[in-house]
Amino acid sequence: MSDADGSPGDTGDTAETSDPSTGVNGEGTVGSESTGATGASGESTTDSSPASATGSAPASESDDDVDLADPSAVAEEAAAAASGGEEFENLGAFLLTVTGVTAMFVAIFTFAFPPPINQYFAGIVLSVTVVTLIIGMVLDLLGYFSDDARVLTDDDEHTEPEQLEAVRAKPNVPLPKQINFDQEIKRLREHFDGELPRQMDSFLTEYQELKSTSKNRKVVAGSLRAALNPISALVDDEELEEMVDDMGDRLFAYIKADPVDNIVVTEYAFFQDGVQTQVADQQGQQVRIKATVHNQGDTAKAEVAVRFTNAAGVPVKTAYLPVGEVVTEARKELNTSVYVPSLATDADVFVIRATQDTPVLDM
Repeated sequence: MSDADGSPGDTGDTAETSDPSTGVNGEGTVGSESTGATGASGESTTDSSPASATGSAPASESDDDVDLADPSAVAEEAAAAASGGEEFENLGAFLLTVTGVTAMFVAIFTFAFPPPINQYFAGIVLSVTVVTLIIGMVLDLLGYFSDDARVLTDDDEHTEPEQLEAVRAKPNVPLPKQINFDQEIKRLREHFDGELPRQMDSFLTEYQELKSTSKNRKVVAGSLRAALNPISALVDDEELEEMVDDMGDRLFAYIKADPVDNIVVTEYAFFQDGVQTQVADQQGQQVRIKATVHNQGDTAKAEVAVRFTNAAGVPVKTAYLPVGEVVTEARKELNTSVYVPSLATDADVFVIRATQDTPVLDM
């Protein structure tokens, strides 16, 4: 029996815990919705394209020293160095290469030859550079250089990063509904016609990490919130934009909240001889309190506080009923005795952080 000082109740006190193992992750993991595909054996492949072997090719005659006294040879060398026989990924890389090569040759001619010979050679290099830039602009208009938007329209198989695969291999642990985004990810997948863009890889990796461990979960939630920024730039639907913003708000609230703030008393009542009663009718009596505690956040230890007040709403006494550790999305049924002060007319029942010196009720 628990008195007003919060001591444990008699042997009839009980507290039942519901099983949350099937409540939160019943919709499956992100891994089951993954758009990427890897081999059944999980083995990674190594790129063996011919480009990787160019570094071992023997030197050709083009590597011979250039006759600096021959302007035509200098121009050909400058053009060859600018292109290098490579296919540039975009126009910016091409322009950067041409600019760098031009600056190098101008510097060499300026310090290697006296005027006006150095000016003559520098003029040839600049002329070749201008022609090269014009050719580059024309090639860009013809679509020779790749488009950065190809990241979103690439038909190649979307292979998941090794980090994401490794995280998926970890078993899931119960995840609070506040930060469970399985449905939101499903809606995003439908918006992108079944294939999530690669900009979401970071978000998916952090989210799977969030589901695979309860340690340092707030730190992972912070990384997950940062990974939402590219997604906000991708969606062009107003409802989806609001959904992504709501995901960020929920993550922020989760990070800032105390774990006990997510444990709530969903219902409670006082009983006398098995019949529900009111506090005002049981002044100076021992009554039985039955309450349901629901943890909507991470696993935490908590106590149920019963604060009795008088007719003016002034607190008279508070009884503390420890319920011990409540795991994620679990419910505990509290059933114990409590003493009603003689001046009490009402009572507030809420959850507080468990103190170290308070004994836990016999579960």
